[in-house]
Amino acid sequence: AIFGVVKRGPRKVVANLPVAGPADTSITITGWRLDQYDLDIYLEIMHLARDTTPGTELRFSLHTILKRLHDTRHVGSTDKAWIMQRLKNLAETTISFDEGRRAGTAGALITSFAVDKETGEGVITTNPKLRSLWDDITHLNIEQRRMLGGHQLAKAMHAMLSSHATWYPMRLDTLMHRVGCDFERVRAFREQVQHVLEDFLRREWIYSYKIGTGDGGLVEIDKVRPPTQVRSVQRLQTGSDDAGTSALKG
Repeated sequence: AIFGVVKRGPRKVVANLPVAGPADTSITITGWRLDQYDLDIYLEIMHLARDTTPGTELRFSLHTILKRLHDTRHVGSTDKAWIMQRLKNLAETTISFDEGRRAGTAGALITSFAVDKETGEGVITTNPKLRSLWDDITHLNIEQRRMLGGHQLAKAMHAMLSSHATWYPMRLDTLMHRVGCDFERVRAFREQVQHVLEDFLRREWIYSYKIGTGDGGLVEIDKVRPPTQVRSVQRLQTGSDDAGTSALKG
């Protein structure tokens, strides 16, 4: 929910905005209300950083990232200005937490960045305090996500499914909160989620789904697991490895 499903319009500045998190933990963000486009860029950064140690400098090219995001040969000055602003959003938005006994801040999604405005070459420093986000991203199929284009709710739902090895039934209003939706009515959210899940069904990314009645109706999804999550579930079921337990908590 750090990266929400945000309506079009001026970007919102937020201070201590509550977002959904693990049970018994309060998570807030201060800075900018981030959306799925910000997550697209963050995922590309994490993809480039996959073989590095969190917290080290990462060299990148605005042109390369934009081509991966938009699948186009031409990248103009407007595109570069757009991604520069998005990088500033990531660097200026901090995450705070309260776990009961411990409270504090994990800092910004990226620690710093600098770009040569003529060549588009740059360097980013990632935040090692957010290593847990890296671990969740390993289960996300980036190629599937790119197929969803600019559909923010579809991307948010895809990310939610990717972070759960097993999908447990979830209330519709809870799901709306978890994906950071701005819908005023749960009924409108239900209609959009149904369209998204029908599309996932056609793409064979899920086996089936069911949405219960009312705002508190349960959303049940039988998802297609990637091989890494299949192995995690098998370890948990056999009781041979505690790692499966942590894999299922996402």
